[in-house]
Parts: sequence; C-alpha cells; structure tokens
Amino acid sequence: MHSSTSSSANAQSPNLRAVADYRFLDEWRLPTDVERVYDLVARPLEYPRWWGEVFLAAEGDGGEAAPGKRVTVKARGFLPYRIRFTMTCLEADRPYRIHSKLEGDFEGTGTWLLAEDDGGTRAQLDWRPSVRKPLVRYLTPVLRPLFRANHTWTMERGLESALRVLE
Repeated sequence: MHSSTSSSANAQSPNLRAVADYRFLDEWRLPTDVERVYDLVARPLEYPRWWGEVFLAAEGDGGEAAPGKRVTVKARGFLPYRIRFTMTCLEADRPYRIHSKLEGDFEGTGTWLLAEDDGGTRAQLDWRPSVRKPLVRYLTPVLRPLFRANHTWTMERGLESALRVLE
C-alpha cells in the first residue's frame, strides 16, 4: 500500500528560544475495513506491540480511545534521541476520528481521520507538534529537513507494521 507525507515546519521566531512548530499530514492506505484500522490506531498503549521500531514504551489507560484517556509514550526515529509525550484523547468518533492533545517533549495535537476508500481504508494523521525538547528546539532552524525525514521514517515503519498486523 502507499504512504505519503507532507509537512510544513515554521519556527515562530528566528531566535533560539522560539518554539519549533511543525505540521505533518500523513496518509496510509490499508487493504482492510475501517473498523479494523480504528481498532489498531485507537489503542496507543499497544503501539509498542505492533509499531515497536518507533514506540519503545507506553503506559497509561488501556482499551479504545475515549475522551480523557491518557497514554504516555517513549518514542524514537532514526536520529539518536528519544522523546516522551503524553497523548490525551479529547474526542473519539468510532470508527472515523480520534483527536488528542500532546504534552511533554511535544505539545500540540494529533488527529487520526479514517475513511472507507476503494475496498480498504484511508488513514490520515494530522500531527501538529510544537517541540519542547531543548536539543531538538535548538537544532530546528538548521536541521528542519532532517527532522521532517525522521518523522517520515517513523510513519513508514508504522505503515509497514500496520500492513503486517492487519493481513
């Protein structure tokens, strides 16, 4: 199946204390029904089980996404640093939408939008983190393209893993 990523990443100010804001729009096409895809992405506590190359650990509320549920994760990309953040579900509309608040090394929002599409499912992640981790924030003005590539790498691992799990 196919994955695409687009992003815009603009620092609010050129000085080093500026917050590094990003927006990533990722799309997966999965050859299964929307309910199965929702069951997979709506349980972030289980991300290390199937998306373990990126999500190293998770703790918090189990089960399906529901307003108020929180999961704290430790994650990585191909770059040599780890990030920790908590996802708190703000809205869940099974099987089409999950909207979460991000807090920790990332602050912002993440929204999964799922739709039936040509016998499968289109899963779109609208990820809008503001990076708070000092090293990443400090390096953003120079290394923004590398950070974007790091995000793309994580989403490609996710698609590969989702395809295996959903076979």
